Amino acid sequence: MKTYWLSLALMVLSGNSWALTGELYNADVTDNTSVTNPARAMQEAEGQWLAFSLPALEGTRSPCCWKGKWSGMGEAGCSLESKHQSYGTRSDSPLAENVIVFSQVRDGKVEDLRVVGESCPVDANGAEVTWIGSVDERAGLDWLEAVARSGQDDSALYALALHKSPDAGQRLYTLAKDTEGELSEEAIFWLGESRGDKGFSSLKQLLAELPRGHVRRSINFALAQNSSTAAADLLFEVSQSDSDPEQRGEAMFWLAEGYPQQAQGWLLELVETEKDEDVLEQAVFAISQLPDGAGDQVLLELAKDSQTPRAVRRQAIFWLAQSDNDSSVAALTELLTR
Repeated sequence: MKTYWLSLALMVLSGNSWALTGELYNADVTDNTSVTNPARAMQEAEGQWLAFSLPALEGTRSPCCWKGKWSGMGEAGCSLESKHQSYGTRSDSPLAENVIVFSQVRDGKVEDLRVVGESCPVDANGAEVTWIGSVDERAGLDWLEAVARSGQDDSALYALALHKSPDAGQRLYTLAKDTEGELSEEAIFWLGESRGDKGFSSLKQLLAELPRGHVRRSINFALAQNSSTAAADLLFEVSQSDSDPEQRGEAMFWLAEGYPQQAQGWLLELVETEKDEDVLEQAVFAISQLPDGAGDQVLLELAKDSQTPRAVRRQAIFWLAQSDNDSSVAALTELLTR
């Protein structure tokens, strides 16, 4: 076991295991790479930060911390001592082969957790860090799942979502199915956001297994984030025929948000076939959310069509009146003054 004082200048060196801590600086680092199980390193890291690396899914963008909002702002780097306004990845973040997990250990529990890419600068502000390097795959996944289940820090789910192992996706599925409330919803989100086709398969399975309710409805949003080519079709199927009216209505909104090009025709079809008035209202609202003025045009056609149910026409007029598009408002005014 060796201890090093790290600064930015030392980061240019290579060939030492402690250099694998990425862009960490201002840290008093204890190198203990003989330990490959984070759970067994907890006692030694008491009162410190425990750090280790995990292999990342192919195509993972390096997580880091950012100044202010996502758009137009530069990378700030992370601090172990303070929270940041924006934390995560952007489309222009560098690719990462590995991610580094920093966890603050107090009283045998994880008090705080950070997940960053190797290229993300991390200021330890003089903190002590126990570095254990690349951990055993199963031991690392067991530890992350345990932290997630304990509710100590939801960034453990983020680390699971980025992990290269297929078993990480299975664990997210298990957490989504076997837990309740926010933890289940977040596991569902990460299945959709990060796990691609396999995540899609898990979401489809969860639709069949979970009972009606808020947690099951969160699958709609996850499908809207999923990269599988089948996700849009499943979301349309949910909006068309799911037995839960609230699930159908929310699915319509996420169709418009996630798949606007396909959604226009689908939403018009749903307006024609849906019988539940509350769901119909949500369908018209979803149409109003279509981008680039497409929604306004569809709403205007619905408002003009005398064969359209009265409730739908009223909702179409209501949402047209909220439009920021002057031409849409003018067309509505002309329609109402005929």
